[in-house]
Amino acid sequence: MNGCPSLMFLQSLPMVTLEQLVGWAEHHIQNLTKDMQWFSNPPYRGYWEATDAQAKGRISARATAALDFLERFTGPDSPWSQGAHRLYNNRGDNHTMESGARAIGDVIEEWIRLVRSGQLKPRLVGFNARDASSTDLLEQVRTLNADGRVAPAAPIVLAGATLEIALRSAIEELDLTFEGRPSISVYARTLRQAEVLNRQDMKDVEQMAGLRNDAAHGDHELLSRERSGLMEQQVNLFLNRLEQAVQQSA
Repeated sequence: MNGCPSLMFLQSLPMVTLEQLVGWAEHHIQNLTKDMQWFSNPPYRGYWEATDAQAKGRISARATAALDFLERFTGPDSPWSQGAHRLYNNRGDNHTMESGARAIGDVIEEWIRLVRSGQLKPRLVGFNARDASSTDLLEQVRTLNADGRVAPAAPIVLAGATLEIALRSAIEELDLTFEGRPSISVYARTLRQAEVLNRQDMKDVEQMAGLRNDAAHGDHELLSRERSGLMEQQVNLFLNRLEQAVQQSA
């Protein structure tokens, strides 16, 4: 899991700067080119398609994350966000879903060019790693849970990574220090000692961490698709609770 590009990127993003933001945008562009192949269609324009049926879900999830990125940093009613949504919904000018996803990358690329030249200023207010976790990694968790061919361990481990990033970002945002080897439990205890989390929060975190450990250690007989879906819901609800708690403590 430590080799996952999305996870590695988010782990380097406690609080966003302009350069980090541009780097994340470039990361979205790169993601929107994966798992696709080009088909020429003379005398008409060619089109992009997924390399296999399983790749379609991943491409759709990446497109959703990229659209959320544009909404967050350009505004949901901006020409950038609306244009990207239109291209995706129109399947890249009436071609394929994959062509629409690639078109989102073209929009982001032009946005980067104008941001770098100083002609555009992104909306930086209120963004941190918890936002990235909820929009990017959890979208991948949803996609994995929706795919009946994927073993429950995969989305559970990814949901646990989302939880860990969120907890660590809260510690960094509040300028707290922790003792011991970095882990979900250590981060949670640090936040509990600072009275950011309450007793029920700790019970919820321990339950989610336990399920993540079962999945990571290969105890697959303890897992099920029902528990995987519950993990997704619990992490999502906890991130909302954590955001409120950090705002109250800041």
